[in-house]
Amino acid sequence: MALRIALFLLIGLGMAGLGVALVTLSHGPPPQIAAAPAAAPAPTSHILVAARSVLGGNLLVPDDVTSKTVPPTEVPENAWLDTPDARAAIRGAMVRHRIAAGAPILHDDVVRPGERGFLAAVLTPGDRAISVGVDAVTGTAGLIWPGDRVDVVLTQKMDDQNAPINKRVSGETVLQDVRVIAVDQHLVEGEAPGNSLNLQNLSQRTVTLEVTPLDARKVAVAATLGRLSLTICSATEPRADKVNLANADGPDPVVWASDVSAAYRTSPTSAANTTIRLFSGTQPKPVEYHY
Repeated sequence: MALRIALFLLIGLGMAGLGVALVTLSHGPPPQIAAAPAAAPAPTSHILVAARSVLGGNLLVPDDVTSKTVPPTEVPENAWLDTPDARAAIRGAMVRHRIAAGAPILHDDVVRPGERGFLAAVLTPGDRAISVGVDAVTGTAGLIWPGDRVDVVLTQKMDDQNAPINKRVSGETVLQDVRVIAVDQHLVEGEAPGNSLNLQNLSQRTVTLEVTPLDARKVAVAATLGRLSLTICSATEPRADKVNLANADGPDPVVWASDVSAAYRTSPTSAANTTIRLFSGTQPKPVEYHY
């Protein structure tokens, strides 16, 4: 009897479950609750800031500049927005005063190349800018860039035929360790070769140097005496602070032809005592040549 009752209960539960399933299928799946729409992202602006501390008087290079994301309401007045044109515009600009790392770069913080007074602003107070004409050889094959430091070397050939032959060609360093502030019309300090300078035209170039007023006059005179060449100084050697070697104490820095070529060397006696007199029937006195 108990077994029969248990069997009827199992059959009843099965029929109830089947009925629920049929009702669910006839009415379709339960309605889905619609998901709430995602909130729109907050608007942002990208501005240019200093990637590291930049001292006043320096020229901006690409590594000095980075981007920062801020809300539009926090964009400083006169800030540079981060665009390709803006980055190109401030490359090589002179910083008027120190900009701390992470601080926004403002329009008033820099003087850009081409703006009035840019070259004067780049110069150290009291210094002057003077340009030197160079070619592919005297200008170190176009490998001199703004921001490099160079020596100015004068090579000259004497026209005095009475001078000893070993003293007719000389070379000397006129100025030492002066800063290059421009090559042709490019003033971007530290820029990699090929970015903006035309390396295809190395035959004639102009290098502008930062010198003292006295050294500016010396360079102008040296340019009329002979050929000027530029030699690049090592970035790791101690600064000479624009020493004028021609007036420096110590041994004579002039290098003569006889110092580099045996063909110009003469013995001490011949150099001091050799005299050639040329007699001509049309001249009342002989012409003397001393060697």
